[in-house]
Amino acid sequence: MVFVRLTGCNLRCDFCDTKYAFEAGEEMMVGEILSEREKYPSKWVCITGGEPFIQPLDELVGRLKADGSLIQIETNGTIFQPVTCDWLAVSPKKERRPVEAMLERADEIKIVVDSKAALDFAEEYEAWGTCHSVQPENNHEEATKLCLDFVAKHPQWRLSMQLHKLINIR
Repeated sequence: MVFVRLTGCNLRCDFCDTKYAFEAGEEMMVGEILSEREKYPSKWVCITGGEPFIQPLDELVGRLKADGSLIQIETNGTIFQPVTCDWLAVSPKKERRPVEAMLERADEIKIVVDSKAALDFAEEYEAWGTCHSVQPENNHEEATKLCLDFVAKHPQWRLSMQLHKLINIR
């Protein structure tokens, strides 16, 4: 999978692992992103952030789709844009609930777990999406144990680990 990480976020989660996305990044035109994407053989492109829906995505997604890419978008779900994608992962946060239109469109609900409190509200999202996962914040041992215990008690949920961090790949 090729990742297109956009900067800017409307939330400031304490556990965010991409705080650099809060700052202005390198500005690239859609054509530059497409040229960079051509260097990688994967058919899947994941648009993530920060919060990708802060920026207009129609042109980027449209041109990637026209080139044959499959598009996954990862969002906190608090901003709605009617963008066509192949997989929408909504990651609700305790501080601000996603808008219902995003939950209705979600393929996946992913809860990032930094404490037991994050799991306390996870079950209210079971009605949304077809895939439900918990991901320990930055693969911390305590958060990982909380997630493992949760998945053992809630078999409809799966464990999602940031494998690239575990094996030190960027």
